[in-house]
Amino acid sequence: MSGVAVLLLTAIAAVVPGHTVPAQLDPVSSDPVAALAEARAAVERAPSEFEPTLALARVLATLGRTGDALAAFSRARELAPAGAGGDVVASAYLAPALLLRDLDRTGDAIQLLEKGADERIGSADIYEQLALLRLADGLVDGALAAVDAAVAENLASPGLDLARGLALARHGDRRGEALGYLRRALNDGVGDPVVIRLEAAGILSADGRHQEAIEHLRAAEETAPDEPEVFYRLGRTLAAAGDREAAQAALERHRSLQGVLERAAEIEQAASADLAATLSEAQRLAEAGDLEAALERLAGLRGRRDVSRPADVHSLRAKVLFSMGRVAEAAASIAEARRLEPKRVEHHYLEGMFLHTGGRSEDAAAALERALALDPGLGEAHALLGLIAAEASRFAEAAERMERALQLGLDNNAPLRFNYARVLEALGRSEKAKAQMEALERLRRRPPQ
Repeated sequence: MSGVAVLLLTAIAAVVPGHTVPAQLDPVSSDPVAALAEARAAVERAPSEFEPTLALARVLATLGRTGDALAAFSRARELAPAGAGGDVVASAYLAPALLLRDLDRTGDAIQLLEKGADERIGSADIYEQLALLRLADGLVDGALAAVDAAVAENLASPGLDLARGLALARHGDRRGEALGYLRRALNDGVGDPVVIRLEAAGILSADGRHQEAIEHLRAAEETAPDEPEVFYRLGRTLAAAGDREAAQAALERHRSLQGVLERAAEIEQAASADLAATLSEAQRLAEAGDLEAALERLAGLRGRRDVSRPADVHSLRAKVLFSMGRVAEAAASIAEARRLEPKRVEHHYLEGMFLHTGGRSEDAAAALERALALDPGLGEAHALLGLIAAEASRFAEAAERMERALQLGLDNNAPLRFNYARVLEALGRSEKAKAQMEALERLRRRPPQ
């Protein structure tokens, strides 16, 4: 475990710098896909307003759409009212900085927070994160400078004190000053108590204050009884204090825990390899037309607790069932994949396709709209929604959807051209319908690729 704790935003858990832990934003809704649709609609209604754009960025981040989220956060910062400050404006800098950190782009994250500090937003969180990210990058003096800059702006918080303590702990000449700040952080309940106690123990042990260090390490042991690093530090400190028997017991515990972690990693790796092989074999059998054998291979994976990618199992099973004409079962299986992995566009789209084939057009439309909320450029979803609208005699809506699908790259899709021509005829747009039929004929005359 690294010795430095990164203090995150109120909505984000404390982590250790150097360990990539995704930034977790408060979800706007219990259904993030529905929240995304709402956020997109709000931006369409007010494309030049700060808060709807910021809300869209937050939902995109929650869904793991990092690139889109970073772009939306950038746009939100452009729209922020001049001279505005406070936590809401600060989040347009803080949240994307943490996303950049997750991408191992610490330098970019630091630059963004420096820009936020230059804007004088009046947020202690900006300086906390700037100090901690600089510290994670080994910039001890820079971390202390960030804390000092916050103090110069009359900003104070327990997190800033913790950042100062962690930075001082790495400052060779000023390590002793860190203890007061670290104790205060423990009393205030700020940051990761295990990491803070490890830091304090290291300082105390280096000063020969072994018993005080052991007290911190024993407290860390109670909080994290399965953390190998705690027992390693405890064993070394007990040995330095002359308690060889207790030191040996602590180091044995360290080796035992380390062995458990290594064996668990080996088991997980083996299970993952076995799953990949089974999925690959099932895929090969399905492509060869042996659907029953493919389904049998997948049946052995269903319900197993050690399957690391259960959504992939349900997804492939759904495709095999659909190819066998067992549409209702396919829809149920892909729905399970979607519940397990709700951020994956393919699950929503396939659920819509299977439901439509099974005659459940209303449910199919809802699934397809969820797919489009995740990926507005999914032409296949627009095309199928157009077909559903046409079947319900909503021809104007059908034409709009199908035209959008063509614009999104499905201009070589013969069934779409045919269905669009029929919709245009129903709307009395004969010339446009004729143009679609001519395009269809050109597609049919093309030699096979």
